[in-house]
Amino acid sequence: MKVRRIQDLAGFRDLASVWSEVARESGQTSPFLSHDWFECCWIASEPRRRPELLLVEDTAGPVALVPMVGWAGALRRLPVRYLGMLDSPDTAFVDWLVVGPPDTAVRAVLDHLDGRRDWDILALSGLPAGSATLKAISVQVAERFRVQALPSIPSPYVSVSGSWDEFWASTSQRFKKTLRSVRNRLEKAGRVSIEEHRHAGPDSAAFQALLDVSRRSWKAPRALAIATMPGMAEFFARLTERASAQGWLHLWLLSLDGRPVASEYQLEGDGRVYALRADVDESVPEDLSPGSHLSGEIVRALFGRAGVHEYNMGPGDNPYKSRWATGAQETARLRAFRPGVYGASLHGLESRVIPVLRRLRGGEPRS
Repeated sequence: MKVRRIQDLAGFRDLASVWSEVARESGQTSPFLSHDWFECCWIASEPRRRPELLLVEDTAGPVALVPMVGWAGALRRLPVRYLGMLDSPDTAFVDWLVVGPPDTAVRAVLDHLDGRRDWDILALSGLPAGSATLKAISVQVAERFRVQALPSIPSPYVSVSGSWDEFWASTSQRFKKTLRSVRNRLEKAGRVSIEEHRHAGPDSAAFQALLDVSRRSWKAPRALAIATMPGMAEFFARLTERASAQGWLHLWLLSLDGRPVASEYQLEGDGRVYALRADVDESVPEDLSPGSHLSGEIVRALFGRAGVHEYNMGPGDNPYKSRWATGAQETARLRAFRPGVYGASLHGLESRVIPVLRRLRGGEPRS
């Protein structure tokens, strides 16, 4: 097998048809593994991040696609050249697209990386815990590199394959009372309306309303909102156009007296609906909780919807999400350190020095 490295956007775009074929043959058809998604991620990458694609081929043609990105960072204040999976801040999960058993393709990629001198740490994050490729990577990486396994990240989900009435009956009285109180307070405050948009363009009223709510959220002054985070408005504009064309888009807006005050942006694929971003107008009194009401109405709407069996609420241990969740998907994280003195030193720092300091200080030292 040979590995070809593509480092320019034009070369990446030229592989759109190859990508579709590999995705179809591998059965990896999620929006988050599509050429459209990774092209949006590639274009939105900061200047300091260097996207690339590793194309693995055998004598019959392409057998694997590995979108990656390199960047300069730090570990415990030491300079580090990282190489990781190409993603965006809102990626639900990542994976390598591999046709057939992944062992041979994984070996080819690791051979390629072993021969490169432009990275210190291979940071693999976001791969589904049940991924066959992750299992092959974990075994083979440990055979040739020093490895550090990091805690996995849970993504709570609600199983919506049954009926809403059955789900509602299974919740606690306190949960029911909370949701009813939120609804009653909102309805007393004004006229409540909820819209779901499956098709929208960057210039559409729905997308502009999403940006408007984003600008009025608590995230905006911290440059964490779609409208204020560098590159994110452009990323979501491109994604919205492509997601509309592919049938992935769910854009939800809750309005109070005609003014949008809460939003949620979702993608649907393989029977799962993924929440990427949720925002609430900070000027709305906190006790009205329009975001909580919108979440509840979204869950209610998804129950019984043809072809949908899961609502993924996004990564993290959020207490509000856990009150809804019926389970959680796990994504793995691991680091591999490049052979050599510096890689060995970084690994020793993380595997031996830091744990000792943590025990002595009773906490995690600053990175």
